[in-house]
Amino acid sequence: MPTNPEAPPLTIDIDALTEEQIRQYTFVDVREDAERVIKPCRELAHEHFPLSRFQPADGFSADPGKQYIFFCAKGQRSLMLAEYLREQGINNVCSLDGGIDAIKAHFKNP
Repeated sequence: MPTNPEAPPLTIDIDALTEEQIRQYTFVDVREDAERVIKPCRELAHEHFPLSRFQPADGFSADPGKQYIFFCAKGQRSLMLAEYLREQGINNVCSLDGGIDAIKAHFKNP
């Protein structure tokens, strides 16, 4: 289902966001369960939706009233997912530059 035609940038740097902006986004961790055991993300409120669960048939149900930022370990898989969903007309999604490492660095050095 198409969303807001005014899409945010495809990638976002967490350090460029204010704390208020961070709270306005819905962050989605697309890492697999095993990855989250090794390196959990406690610093940021987020949802978990492993990339392996994204299927073209049922896909990601994006709420048109929200802005989503996907993240993974380094930002490559989340970028591929954001690009794919944009191609499907879902414009309220983007990828976090640097992935979980960027989140950890951001919250260590506010």
